[in-house]
Amino acid sequence: MKKIFVVIFLALISIGLISCKKVSNVVLDWDVISDDLQIDTTQDVEIVFWHTMGKTTDPAMGQQALLEVFIEEFQEIYPHITVLHESKGGYPELRDAVNTSLPAGNEPNMSYSYSDHVAGYINSGRILPLNNLINNKNPEIAFSQQDLDDFVPGYWEEGKVYDNEGTMLNLPFVKSTEVMFYNKTFFEAHELTVPTTWDEVKTVSEQIRTIIDTDAAFANYSVAQKNSIVPFGYDSEANLFITAAEQENIPYTGISDDLQGEILFNNAEAKTMVSYFKDMYDNRLLTSKEMLGGDYTSNKFVAQQLFMSIGSTGGTNYNIPSGGLFEVGIAPLPQFDADNQKVIQQGPNINLFLKDNPQEMIASWLFLKYITASEQSSLWAIATGYSPGRISAFETVNTYYDDLTSISARQTVFKNVALVAEQQIPYYFTSPAFGKSSKARDQVGAIFVNVFGNTYSIDEAFSKAYEEVAF
Repeated sequence: MKKIFVVIFLALISIGLISCKKVSNVVLDWDVISDDLQIDTTQDVEIVFWHTMGKTTDPAMGQQALLEVFIEEFQEIYPHITVLHESKGGYPELRDAVNTSLPAGNEPNMSYSYSDHVAGYINSGRILPLNNLINNKNPEIAFSQQDLDDFVPGYWEEGKVYDNEGTMLNLPFVKSTEVMFYNKTFFEAHELTVPTTWDEVKTVSEQIRTIIDTDAAFANYSVAQKNSIVPFGYDSEANLFITAAEQENIPYTGISDDLQGEILFNNAEAKTMVSYFKDMYDNRLLTSKEMLGGDYTSNKFVAQQLFMSIGSTGGTNYNIPSGGLFEVGIAPLPQFDADNQKVIQQGPNINLFLKDNPQEMIASWLFLKYITASEQSSLWAIATGYSPGRISAFETVNTYYDDLTSISARQTVFKNVALVAEQQIPYYFTSPAFGKSSKARDQVGAIFVNVFGNTYSIDEAFSKAYEEVAF
């Protein structure tokens, strides 16, 4: 049954991503690095990897800690290579750091990236095409056919959306989606129904608002304390806009017939959609990261100042309260229309940058090849909640949870995240990547921030966002 599902999953993801291909006419030269390379183990090489990983000391829970385990293992294989890594904060901060470093030639060797980030880096001339590494005549450098067949086709295709020549600019590292984390203990204690639609989110949030205002459990709370509790939170304003627009078939961005990016979000339907969520915000039913002063909704969720929170599966660990304070439930993303379900597919890829020393580029590639291998991919998924980029790793993750004889509260959450992520696979979508797509994403997120905060009217917020992107 799992194998049948995987086949369906691959077909659906491939179709969704292939439809977004060929979004640039930029000519990228594969021959910037040879297709016949030798690894010089006598030359000590240092490479730098920028990312957005959070830090804890436990490899079973912290991304940086697990990365450091991978680095140690890799350096045992290649002792002449030193791998340094640095977190740059969130994805916008990472993208901005790369863009700042490129003109000065201070960019890292490798970086987490989304397709729209890479599309913006291309004009620097510093992006390293991977084709001659993937197909290198040296088998220690090249991918085997077995490797190539093992990558999830849709994730692999995401690395080739930049031109018409099949140029590969990034590999899938760990992919993710969004799910709804909810306080199962609270829901069961108050006999609340887990919402499946946005209208149901609104209804349940109103019920929670009433419970906060009237239930004896909150009797000793001050007015300020009660007002600090919001039933529902969406961590990413940009994802809320893009996903809700996709669910409602509202234009966001697109690609024209001549392969140019199009900015389409400034329309009446999108304004109506924003008004819908503005009403929820004004009635203290909904909030978001920036409206919490930049604090992640997961932090408010584990503190029981939110009872439902939509966030990335890659941040699962941050939605689990310490000490078993309450049981965490996992539910699919709310929809506007059950017949047009849409859930964002995301999660970082990794791209490499050109360097004067070919051995640096080879070392970066060898490390990228190592951490995207099936074993590391499955370990990462089990530890973090991200989805792996390899078919065999999906199977390993499923088997891991199926074979557990006893399961902890934390493992239960991760298992249920994997199940819901799998359930949502038929509904995944991605947006086209082009030079201004990253800026479009930032600006539609800013629309919600400006409208929720009453900085601008809805019309003004849309006009400002459009001008920021289009001109």
